[in-house]
Amino acid sequence: MIQQDFRTKVGNTVFGVRATALIVKDNRLLVVEDGDGFYTIGGAIQVDEATEDAVAREVKEELGVASKAVQLAFIVENRFEQAGVHYHNIEFHYLVDLLERAPLTMQEDAKRLPCRWIALDDLQTVDLKPDFLKTALPEWDGQLQHIHLEE
Repeated sequence: MIQQDFRTKVGNTVFGVRATALIVKDNRLLVVEDGDGFYTIGGAIQVDEATEDAVAREVKEELGVASKAVQLAFIVENRFEQAGVHYHNIEFHYLVDLLERAPLTMQEDAKRLPCRWIALDDLQTVDLKPDFLKTALPEWDGQLQHIHLEE
């Protein structure tokens, strides 16, 4: 059975609810390298799915390993435009522990992309999306933060 996720399009705006994995080990963040920058693992939350379960599912789907959401670090209201489409996302960014060794490749459907560990102190030197993570993650004090982003 195909699950319906929390994404809908109204006119030229896509609204979605996402869960994202902040996989940090030895003061480094695991990211996926795509042609236009670096991204964290994550995706849309499905209808009737807890955010913690969604982030673990996304890690399993994209990295092929089991994981556990440890702590919710950021709730983000993110509005941006990409390729002429307006996006409004509500995002739950969790610190996540991998229960298996992290692969160096992310697989999503037929798409395979390399993964990289980037030192938290070096995040500002790369094109990381969402951009707020460059400063918010290295400075994070362990308390849940609510962030509003708008391009």
